[in-house]
Amino acid sequence: MGSSPGARRAWVGAAVGLVLGVLVLGPALAPGYTLHYDMVFVPELPLGAHTLGTDGHVPRAVPNDLLVALASTVLPGWVVQKGFLLGCFTLGGAGAARLAGTVPGAVAAATWWSWNPWVGERLGIGHWGYLIGFALLPWVLLAAARLRRREPGATTGLLGSLTVAALGGSTPGVLATLLALVVLLVPVPGHRVRLRPLLPVLTVSLAANAAWWWPFLTASSKAADPGGAAAFAARADTPFGVGGSLLLGGGLWNDRTWFTERTTLPFALVALLAVLGLLVLALRRRGWWQDPLPLGVSVAGALGLVLAGVAALPGGTALLGWLIEVVPGAGLLRDGQKFLALWVLLLAVAIARVVDRLAAAPRPFLVAATVWPVATLPTLAWGHVGQWGSVDWPAEVTTVAERVGADGGPVAVFPWSTYRRYAWNGDRVVLDPWDRLLPGRVISSDDLPLRDGSVTGEDPEAAAVGRALADGSDVPDLLRELGVRHVIVQTDQPAPPGSVPDLTGEDVTRVGDLAVYDLGPTSTAEPDVPVTAALGLVGTGGAVVLSALLGVRRWRRRTETETTARSARA
Repeated sequence: MGSSPGARRAWVGAAVGLVLGVLVLGPALAPGYTLHYDMVFVPELPLGAHTLGTDGHVPRAVPNDLLVALASTVLPGWVVQKGFLLGCFTLGGAGAARLAGTVPGAVAAATWWSWNPWVGERLGIGHWGYLIGFALLPWVLLAAARLRRREPGATTGLLGSLTVAALGGSTPGVLATLLALVVLLVPVPGHRVRLRPLLPVLTVSLAANAAWWWPFLTASSKAADPGGAAAFAARADTPFGVGGSLLLGGGLWNDRTWFTERTTLPFALVALLAVLGLLVLALRRRGWWQDPLPLGVSVAGALGLVLAGVAALPGGTALLGWLIEVVPGAGLLRDGQKFLALWVLLLAVAIARVVDRLAAAPRPFLVAATVWPVATLPTLAWGHVGQWGSVDWPAEVTTVAERVGADGGPVAVFPWSTYRRYAWNGDRVVLDPWDRLLPGRVISSDDLPLRDGSVTGEDPEAAAVGRALADGSDVPDLLRELGVRHVIVQTDQPAPPGSVPDLTGEDVTRVGDLAVYDLGPTSTAEPDVPVTAALGLVGTGGAVVLSALLGVRRWRRRTETETTARSARA
């Protein structure tokens, strides 16, 4: 990171992020796999069509699963998981620290960035890929602001940060691109808007994100359930309603991820006063509105706040539902709370600027301005106060995965449910893991169960199996038509009526709590995947290579300049 003041602050922020990351993850850093909700890591994620996003279905974890699969070829899966999680805290802390101008400001900004409700609730639901993009947002903001100021090397930095953010998947890619465009286009006194830099930014961003948007456009079904607009609307996890909850950086729709202290008035009130005080102190300064960085992040943060709360407004869910039905890809707007990451970034800049100005203030005041995020959210510590843990995959699971995976054909998994609770995983809720354990296509339920209903999935084959189970049709024959030979029934899971087909008479092998049925050879061939399905990966790969080459070129020029300067001084 060099030896400049900014680089030194980045090192300080990285250290803060690393320490707080350890405190947040706690038992999740022990050897073994941390499995809860959507966070599913396996010993060696297969490099299959599902991982690459070329299987013809809506891409859910592309290309972040590809990163995991590649890393798992040289490291155990649990090491890869811990590395990604802790790396996001470290990289994000370093970026947040660069937003400050002093070491105290750097510590304060990195503390907030590493310890806030948005991070806690997204970790609580297992959205680890979001943290990749979140960690890159400060870097995108810094590079975009430098580009507005016409500083050397800014374009290279912006293209590189946008590319890395896109590797986290659709949401990180959209957040980073949206932030960059706002900063580049917002009118700033003394900084003329230039359209020329938009061309490389849009081109590289489009290419970097192609790994997920191209498979989406070519998927067999792109229709998202418009009912998800209401199901995924932000909720009030504080006494201050949905608006107040979003203002404080939380409000995720899943109440199982909420923190007890946010629902109590004393903690929530202290947090509210801290946020409002910091915003007033920061935004009342005239210089705030004359600099591309704070002005740009203000607009982006306000936009993120609006997008996060639109479903809670009168008619908001109806509007989102209509958009989801008529606009391809509008399903990205269903979980609007994720856009609140931009608001959290605005608060990071405000904290950095305020603490910078108070760097010479009495120490108790400075400490309070730095540690309030931790003090008002103490149960984020140690894996949500011990709720997370690390476990080993049972031998029966890896054995069946190896045997069934050797066939390479489609596999169906029952009982028909999206999430599981395994006794060996501490009875934690976790997404069914078999589509990551097996290299081939896995047919399983992709409906999202909720307390008051469910959100329909998007896989047409899964929908067909679900209908057959519901109306009592011959499911084994349907599975054979879909090319399925092996069926895995997890006998340690609840199996309400209609969740497991009648497989009487089929050849079965039992391995612990797993029953593996063989439906016999199938003549149904796997559908041919057109060559064009891989174009998205080509685009993302091209963006990665281009960004790397530009980064190396920039580094060489900087090194040559520094060498020349040292020679001149000598």
